[in-house]
Amino acid sequence: MNLNSNPEAECLYSGNIYSSNHDRTKMQGGAMKIRKFYLLFCILAWLIFVNSAVADEPIKKQVTLHAGQVFQTMDGFGVNITPAQWANGHLRPVIDMLVDDLGCTLFRFDCWGKADWLDPKMRNANGQYPAAYLKKIYTGPIFRDAWETFRYLNSKNIEPFFNISGRIPAELAGADGQTLVDFDGYAEMAVTMLQWARNEEKLQFSLFAPFNETDLGFPEGPKLSPEYSLAAVKVMVDKMDQAGLTDVKLILFCDAGPRVKMLDGVLTDPSLINRTTAFSTHTYGDGGDQEVGDWFLGKTPYAVFAEHINNSPYKNSSVWMTEYGDLDQTGEVEFGFAWRSTRRLFKFLQDGFNAGLAWDAFDNLHEHDSAWATYGLFATDRETWTYSPKPRYYAAKQVYRFVKPGFQRVEIKAISDNENDVYKTWRSPLKHLQLLAFVSTDKKDFTINGMSTIESNVELSVNLEGLPGLTDATPVFYYRTSRNETCKAIKDVQIVGRQLKVLVTENSIFTLTTLADE
Repeated sequence: MNLNSNPEAECLYSGNIYSSNHDRTKMQGGAMKIRKFYLLFCILAWLIFVNSAVADEPIKKQVTLHAGQVFQTMDGFGVNITPAQWANGHLRPVIDMLVDDLGCTLFRFDCWGKADWLDPKMRNANGQYPAAYLKKIYTGPIFRDAWETFRYLNSKNIEPFFNISGRIPAELAGADGQTLVDFDGYAEMAVTMLQWARNEEKLQFSLFAPFNETDLGFPEGPKLSPEYSLAAVKVMVDKMDQAGLTDVKLILFCDAGPRVKMLDGVLTDPSLINRTTAFSTHTYGDGGDQEVGDWFLGKTPYAVFAEHINNSPYKNSSVWMTEYGDLDQTGEVEFGFAWRSTRRLFKFLQDGFNAGLAWDAFDNLHEHDSAWATYGLFATDRETWTYSPKPRYYAAKQVYRFVKPGFQRVEIKAISDNENDVYKTWRSPLKHLQLLAFVSTDKKDFTINGMSTIESNVELSVNLEGLPGLTDATPVFYYRTSRNETCKAIKDVQIVGRQLKVLVTENSIFTLTTLADE
C-alpha cells in the first residue's frame, strides 16, 4: 500500500510529523531548562562550598608567654575528703586515682563532719576530758575509719590537713546557738583529736584548718565575728603548744567568701607569722549568673583578698582556695558543672591564689546538713560502693596533673595589632579565650592551660620567651577535655623557632605542656 497515494493517510502522516516535531521541540526546551538549572545548582553549590570553607577557616590568635614575668608560686591542688565510706578499704581505688592519676597533693580532711564529737559536759574541773572518754571516742567506728583513711594517704606520701566543720555544741555557743564564745572549750576538743592522731595513731601531718565558713555559721561551722578572730586563733595555738604540737601550722579561716575584715586581727599581730601557712576562702556559683561581662578579666574581691595578705607582714603566707566548685545538684548539666568549676579555678589562680581544692572528692552524705550530695569528682554507686570519675574530674585533671607544686605562674599576653583601637576590649585575643601559663623554677618545663568559648576553631600561636632550655626537639603534649573527650591526648605539638601552633576547638578545656601524662 502506498501511503502517499492516500489523502487520509497523507494527512495522518503529516499530522504525526507535526506532532513529533512539536514534542521534539518541547523536549529540547526542557533539556535546556534542565541544563540551566544544573548550571545554577553548580554555581550555588560552589558558593556554598566557598562560604563554608571560609567559615571553617580557624580564627588566628597570637600570644606570648613571658617566663621572666613571674607571679605566684603554686603550692598544689587537691580535694576535700571525708572518711565515712572507708568501709575496710572501699576508698583505696579512689585515693589511688586522686593521687596517681589526677595529681592531688593537698587533702583537706574532715573526720566527723560536725564540730560536736565531744560532749563539753564531760570536761573535768581543769577543763580537760578524761582519758577513758577520749579513748572511747577515738577508737570508735567513725574515728577508726578516719584514721585508716588518713593512714592510707600517708602511705602514698600525702600529708592531709585536718579540718573541722559543722555545728558546735550549744555549751560552746552564745545565745543564738551558733556563735562561738567558748574559745577554750572549742580548742580543747580540737586539740585532743590532733593529739590522738599524732601520739596514738602515729599519723603524719603538719597543717590544721580549725574553722570553716565562720561567716555563715550553722550548719557549716561556728560563727565567728572579725573582732574575735585573733583571740580565737591565739587560744587554739596556746592549746596546741601545751599539747606538744608546736610544729603544726594553721590555715585560716576557710570562710565562704573573701572577708578582708576577718583577716585584719591576725594580720596586725606578727606573733602568729611563723604559725600560719595560708589564709583561705571559698568560691562557688549556681550556674554562671554571677560571672557576666568582664568578670574574668576584671578585679574581683578574691584578688583584693590576696593583695591584702601579700601587702601585710604575712606576705610570705600563701593564699588558698580550700573549696571551689558549683552548686548544681540536678546531674543534668555535667559538662556545664565541669566548665564552670574549672573557670572559677582559672579565675582565682589568675587572682593570685597558690592552691585550689575541689569540693569534693566523691559523692557522699553531708553530715552537717544530713543530705546526700553529688558535688564529687567521682560518682558513688551506693549499691556496690564503687566509684567512677565524672567529666569534672577530667576538667580538673587538665590543671592538677600538669601544674606541679613549685611551678610559678607567669605572664601570657595577647599580641594586639592596634593598641589604640577603641574596640580593643571586644577584639582582645583573650576576650573569649582564657589562658594561664606556668613554668618550673629551672625554666625547663612549662604548662599552658586554656578554655575556649569561641564558636569556631582557633589557630593559637604561642611565642615562648624566657625558656632557654627549649629547642625544636622539645616535645610538647596537647590534652583536651570537651563534652565528648576526657583529658584526651591529641597530636603532639612541635616547637618551631621558639613558637608553637595548635588548633583549639570550641568549648574545650585544653593543656599544652612539656610534661607527659604517664
